[in-house]
Amino acid sequence: MTALEYILDGLEAELALERELGVRSVEIDRAVLSVSIPAQPAAAPPRQAAAPVQAAVHSQPRPPVRPAVLPLASAPAPAVVKPGTLLDFVFLHDRPLSAKGTEIIEKITVAMGKTSETAPVVHEKPIPRARIYVALGSGALKKWFPGRSASPGTWMKSDKGVDIFVTYSPEYFVRFTTVTPAVKKIKVDMWNSLKGVLQRLSVMR
Repeated sequence: MTALEYILDGLEAELALERELGVRSVEIDRAVLSVSIPAQPAAAPPRQAAAPVQAAVHSQPRPPVRPAVLPLASAPAPAVVKPGTLLDFVFLHDRPLSAKGTEIIEKITVAMGKTSETAPVVHEKPIPRARIYVALGSGALKKWFPGRSASPGTWMKSDKGVDIFVTYSPEYFVRFTTVTPAVKKIKVDMWNSLKGVLQRLSVMR
């Protein structure tokens, strides 16, 4: 495989993914991108070396080139929950979410009719009071409820009798560079199970 074919294969795969996600629909025509190398002109006959010319060449040192420093994306500030407030549900994670993970959980929060203030993502103590705790991944379940283990989609009770729901961590989806049918199914299953959280809340009220 030539270098050009390798680049074109990668470009086609990227465009196929964007078409699947509905970002854009673009296709490439390899025939248009065919490359022909023009024939090289015949080499000119060697010339006789000219008499050396002595000239003073003054070179000035170039200033060092400093790499551009890009600003780092700051992590979102943790939501402030007033002491004693009873929230409907709280997302629990074992560490701060990445920028992409934060984007995913924000979309889920909005779809559930909440905000980052009314349904915060908590990764450090103290844990806010809530009717339901949504553990984002097995790591979160082990951190906040030591000794517990469960697969996504499982309900259980805390030692204080609070409902716990286990689902996938948004970081699980970040690791996939290609959205395969299997990944799509997991996303649908996760969303359907989270709708069960809303249904249980409606019964509690």
